Amino acid sequence: MNPEEAARSLATIRQTQAKAITSQTWLPAWFIGGIGLLVTGILVVSEPGTPVPVIVGGGILLLAALGALIAVFAKTRPMTVSDPAMKRAFSAVYLPWLFAGIVLCWVVSFALQAADVPYGMAAGGVALTAYFVLGSRAISRRISRRIAGRVARRFEETR
Repeated sequence: MNPEEAARSLATIRQTQAKAITSQTWLPAWFIGGIGLLVTGILVVSEPGTPVPVIVGGGILLLAALGALIAVFAKTRPMTVSDPAMKRAFSAVYLPWLFAGIVLCWVVSFALQAADVPYGMAAGGVALTAYFVLGSRAISRRISRRIAGRVARRFEETR
C-alpha cells in the first residue's frame, strides 16, 4: 500500500469513528425515564399518610426495579468514548439540564403540597419523569456531538 492509499484509508477510518460517536446517544432515554419513575416511586412511598404496607412493599419493589434498571443498562450499553471531553460535556451540558429538572420537580411538588393536593410531591416526580423522557434524547445527542467534535479535531491534528 502506498502512502496516499494509507492516508485515504486512515481518513476514512477517522470519519467512520466520528460518525459512530455522534450517532449514539450518551445515555438512553429509557434509562433516564426509568430514573424519573424511580424518583416518582420514592416520592409516592414517602408521602405522608401512605399506608405502611405500601411503604414497605413499594420500597422493596423500588429497590428491585433499581437493580434491574442498572443491570439492563450495564448489559446493553454500547462502548463509548472515555475522554476528558466527556467530563467537560457532562459538566457544561448535562448538569445544568439535570438541575433544571430537579428545580421543576421541587416547584411542582411544593406548589401542589401547599395547595393540599393529595400526593402532590409524587406529582412533582411525574413532572420530573416527563422532563427526563422528553429531554434526555436531545441532551444525550448534544453531549455526543460535543465529544465527537473534540475527538474529530484530535484526529485531524494527528495527521
